Amino acid sequence: MKKFISKLKGYLISGILVVVPLVITFFVLKSIVLSLDNIIRPYLEPQLGFWPIGMGILIMLVVISLIGLLTKNIVIRKFLILGEQVLYKIPVAKIIYSAVKQILETFSKSEKQSFKRVVLVEYPCADIWSIGFVNGETYLPGDTVKKLNILILAAINPASGFFIMAPENKTIALDISVEEAMKWVISGGIIKPQGLTG
Repeated sequence: MKKFISKLKGYLISGILVVVPLVITFFVLKSIVLSLDNIIRPYLEPQLGFWPIGMGILIMLVVISLIGLLTKNIVIRKFLILGEQVLYKIPVAKIIYSAVKQILETFSKSEKQSFKRVVLVEYPCADIWSIGFVNGETYLPGDTVKKLNILILAAINPASGFFIMAPENKTIALDISVEEAMKWVISGGIIKPQGLTG
């Protein structure tokens, strides 16, 4: 009986690990699609005479692509630069805009330019190891020792984390891909990379 209950628990956990991410992903995507539909629908449905679900996100993607195309025009780019300069003069807007822009630019770069490799680093204290993503290198003024720019993502909620700089000899390089490390962090250590499943 104990064996049966143990197996049942195993099946239940395996099922939860498959179903829960799918359900959460479905509801998040549904929420985004419906939110965009609710914003755009009142303006365009009377003209079109119909409104299929998901039309909002399709229109939004087309509009964003057109804006991207227009930014290639020299005249429009000058207006955008002027608009940025105005934003940078507004204290709160400057902080929000520059932070969001830098994050988006970082994640839009190729893997070679963003997360280069994965390391273990002693953080937040000695003998406590965290998974870090190396973004580049820095030499601090008056210091000849190279520091690695390391991003430590928060488990379960990768939208938050910590940025630290540490000497390379204080880190341990891991022979795993950035994608494997991401899964490891986001799952809270449940999904271990190949070769570390001891």
